[in-house]
Amino acid sequence: MMEWTENRERAARGEQLVFFCECGRRGCKAQVRLTGAQYEGVRADARRFVIAPGHEFREAEDVVEEHEGYVVVQKHEDVRALVERLDLRRSDAGHDS
Repeated sequence: MMEWTENRERAARGEQLVFFCECGRRGCKAQVRLTGAQYEGVRADARRFVIAPGHEFREAEDVVEEHEGYVVVQKHEDVRALVERLDLRRSDAGHDS
């Protein structure tokens, strides 16, 4: 969604954007609002995700930040390789080395 021209423009102005919850619930359509800079700050670490409050999956992640309207979780160390390999933000994502 950050690739959309209108979102890039809004992000540049520091406006809040709508993002889909990144929880592991199949079919989740919850939305969260935060600025582009806030989102990019979270996703700079491949193990961190923005989710709707109450969508935590404590068996695989820890809550590391709580904000008005959204939560930041970090996946457990034992799934690091998986989330880093599947990180679509990296140019080599999904390709085995």
